[in-house]
Amino acid sequence: MCKAQPSLLPMMKTVLKTLIFTIALSSLHLNGQDEPDNVIQLDGSVEVSRVGDSWLRFSVPFLVKSHPDMENLAGGKPSSMEELFNPEFIDNLVIKLTICYRNEFRRKYIRGDKNDIQFNDYYSALVEVQILKIDRSKKTAVFLLPALIAERDDYAGSTPKLTGYVIEFSRNGQTFDVSDTVAFERYTNPDILEKFKTEALSKSISNEGILIPGHLIDPSYLRSLGPVSWGP
Repeated sequence: MCKAQPSLLPMMKTVLKTLIFTIALSSLHLNGQDEPDNVIQLDGSVEVSRVGDSWLRFSVPFLVKSHPDMENLAGGKPSSMEELFNPEFIDNLVIKLTICYRNEFRRKYIRGDKNDIQFNDYYSALVEVQILKIDRSKKTAVFLLPALIAERDDYAGSTPKLTGYVIEFSRNGQTFDVSDTVAFERYTNPDILEKFKTEALSKSISNEGILIPGHLIDPSYLRSLGPVSWGP
């Protein structure tokens, strides 16, 4: 078996150490990209309140912690005008809320089981923020559901507690990994929550336009957000 020349051993050790260090750095960088809450973080759960006799209001509180494009630079600088961006502002941030209520009117009519998901109603809406300052201050996206819907379908109470919800934050087709964005009754099992999320996103399509962005009714809801896209 051939042995490496003694004079080459120090050089081989140096190359090996450099290679290991480079791999470690790459691993740290990739892990940083995959960490939840790296860009967006929820600042509490969805809050439900009543707005007069007309609306149920759903508030999504969140923080913007960093610009997602900073990860792509990996400590470097933009190499062209097309890559240039202001790291203190994020554009085209989409906040989508999908909510779930159990339709007690239908369930009671056929005397169905309280835990049967066939009685769940789903609604979704989204807000696209054109530009948002990254200052780690609390932002709130507001959505509204007609109170008459809740009364008609007997969602229980003047301010009915949500059966579940799904929150999604995305930008230019990229969905951000954010903790605690799926809630369904008291379940914590990841498989159950993922199944609920799939069901909610799929079935809310048939109720499009019922849950709406709050600023369509009251522009003051944009106070902590800034300019949004008003068109479809």
